[in-house]
Amino acid sequence: MSTDGSTNNVTEFDTDMGDVLRARKARLPDVTKDAGNDYSGLVSGISVRSIQEIDRLIEGLQGLRQKLNSDGDRLHRDIAQHVAFSQAVVDLTKIVSDGMTSVDKSGGV
Repeated sequence: MSTDGSTNNVTEFDTDMGDVLRARKARLPDVTKDAGNDYSGLVSGISVRSIQEIDRLIEGLQGLRQKLNSDGDRLHRDIAQHVAFSQAVVDLTKIVSDGMTSVDKSGGV
């Protein structure tokens, strides 16, 4: 896992989205309460809230994109290190094998 705190961003995002959905359900106006039914105000209010929710979703997705990019970079570095380590093990094994061949030849003479 990443130690830069990016996992906290996902958790905060999940929590924030849950709060947004609960708040949205609670904030939906009851049209039957209003005797005058100001539809223009109702539509404006819904539009503003929808735009705000979309903006929060965009911010959340941008945070997830940054996390994916940083995790991808980290994985790339880890794979490169693994390749270098694996090659070093192969080289060391070859050296030991060649050394054992030399020992076997000199011991049998």
